[in-house]
Amino acid sequence: MASAADSNIGAVVGAHRRHAIFLLAFANILWAGTYATGKIVLGTLSFVQLNALRFSIATVVLGPVLLNGRSILWRELSHRESFRELARLVFLGFVLNKAFEYAGLSLSTAVDVALLIATESIFTAALSWMLLEEPATRSGIAALVIGLAGAYLIVARGLVPDLAGPSGVARIAGDLMVVLALIFEAFYTVGGKASLERVPALLLTSISVAGSLVVWIPAGVVATIGSGIPDMSVNAWLALTYMAVCGTVLGYWTWFRGLSVIDASIAAPFLFIQPLLGAALGVILLGESLTWATIVGAILILSSLTIVAIGGRRQAKQLLVAEPPP
Repeated sequence: MASAADSNIGAVVGAHRRHAIFLLAFANILWAGTYATGKIVLGTLSFVQLNALRFSIATVVLGPVLLNGRSILWRELSHRESFRELARLVFLGFVLNKAFEYAGLSLSTAVDVALLIATESIFTAALSWMLLEEPATRSGIAALVIGLAGAYLIVARGLVPDLAGPSGVARIAGDLMVVLALIFEAFYTVGGKASLERVPALLLTSISVAGSLVVWIPAGVVATIGSGIPDMSVNAWLALTYMAVCGTVLGYWTWFRGLSVIDASIAAPFLFIQPLLGAALGVILLGESLTWATIVGAILILSSLTIVAIGGRRQAKQLLVAEPPP
């Protein structure tokens, strides 16, 4: 018979587990809101100005993380090979990725981007096969094929690409930019595996965010000189603050806190919240429309994620902690 002490321990563990599950779900809810809020901000700012301001605010909030990890940061920056590795990660994950993602969002819709983002794990798996020589499984190949079919339907809006009008061409161009952004993000994820052995995940994200300002601040200044100081509304400032604080800082802090208690194989299904809720917010808040191809494409992408979540549990934690925020 279990003792009272064992019962108390079990109750504490159960409470921690429930708290961790809430944190994981909450993180994905926060990330889901970045697509609609990003679209709102892009109504006033260019994608360059958006990223410059977003990551500047996030760096200020992440200051305590960088300060506490300063000994690790100094060690990584003082070693030439580690410095080059970090520089590559910053450039791939928070410069190239964010440039193409938000340039794409400015041309496309929040619905398309929220659903396409879910295919990042598929590209990550493919790069792991090619660069890390991880075994390619039948389930992984099936997930790749199904996910790419879903992405095609979302981009094309049908079996044949819908090129009707300038907006149709621009949307497809935007979607293709987002797909390219996901490839850069997959390189960040795969390349970040080695760094995660030396640098805590939240600190690595903080370094990446702060390091990207080397590019984004000068680019933002040049963009502002060319277009003038933007007249941002209260809603645009609130949306930008949400992206910086909730999407970048709070989202990843809660995600990593949850992962410290729960296995990544259990955490993986929570990633389904992000594309579904993100697309729903695009429809509800921005009045964006859904087509039959978008719905079928979403079903295919979510099916591929299911296959990845079931078949890739051994690599799940590495993939989940390395992903940069949306």
